[in-house]
Amino acid sequence: MATDTETKPESKANDQAPDIKVGGDSRSSLQKVTGFRLNRTGKTVLLVVLIAVAAWFLRGHIGPKVYSQAAGHKIYKSDIQKIKTGSKSISDHDAAAVLADKYLAQAMAEQNNVTVSQTDIDNAGCTAQKANAYAYQNCVNQLYFTKLSDNNEGVYKGKFLVANFSRYIPYQSPLLDEQKKLNPKIGDTAAMAADKAYAKSFITNLYNQIKAGKISFDQAIAMEHKDPVVGEQAYPTQTHSGQFDGRLSQINLLAAQSIRKKVTNIKQGETTRPFVVPVSASSTNDSLQDSYYLVVQMDQVSGGHGKVSFEQELQQAKKKLGYKINV
Repeated sequence: MATDTETKPESKANDQAPDIKVGGDSRSSLQKVTGFRLNRTGKTVLLVVLIAVAAWFLRGHIGPKVYSQAAGHKIYKSDIQKIKTGSKSISDHDAAAVLADKYLAQAMAEQNNVTVSQTDIDNAGCTAQKANAYAYQNCVNQLYFTKLSDNNEGVYKGKFLVANFSRYIPYQSPLLDEQKKLNPKIGDTAAMAADKAYAKSFITNLYNQIKAGKISFDQAIAMEHKDPVVGEQAYPTQTHSGQFDGRLSQINLLAAQSIRKKVTNIKQGETTRPFVVPVSASSTNDSLQDSYYLVVQMDQVSGGHGKVSFEQELQQAKKKLGYKINV
């Protein structure tokens, strides 16, 4: 009886990539893309190549660690090491921050037309610290931020007359009862009204004499100091008439939020008529009470361009300029 002795080729299924049927096509996904079938050795080689390509890609696109960045500048390890020269105690974080602050401050200064000259740097004492790279850069940064803050808030120079009338006005606080025991007139409406009327009459009279050319502003300042009702004898702990030069927040009598807008609108060379200033009336709420009269002579104004506080301006700039500290 005849037998079928034909030998069929041995199956090589174990050496081939498994067929995956996709949309009626039984070819492997890899074969569909490349047109080839790979055995196990081929797969291993392909995997190694893919890993090598991925490593190359990551090296080319991620690169060295960025310690901080601002205004398009990136700070790397070499920058950190350089700024720490002579200051081994400085942390990488502080070094990264001072460099990011450098580029942030410079960008903000350019945007606000604020300049910092070499003379400014010398006068601030930064040059004397140049042997210490971190200390020098930190000093320069602070100079930039001070000028930027001045530009935001404004620097005002001039003179003012003040006529206080607050000695009997009660300030609502847990200490009020004790204060009344020491001074029974606190809260006395008649005494408060009399003081306010005197202060208004006194400062108006000084203002009228200045405008008429009868006395100088400096003479009016001296007259206020000596007056027995509103002067230094009556208010030994209060600020009295004098000169001012700086930010409003640093000038006690002009710092009250209730008059901030009025003061910032006083033009250079202008002298205001007497106006009353309300201040806080309580330690527990936002109530106000009139406290003193002012006449302000504005001699010089610079800056004052900020629409928000400097702290808010700084935070907005950090966000806009991509300010980041990564260590």
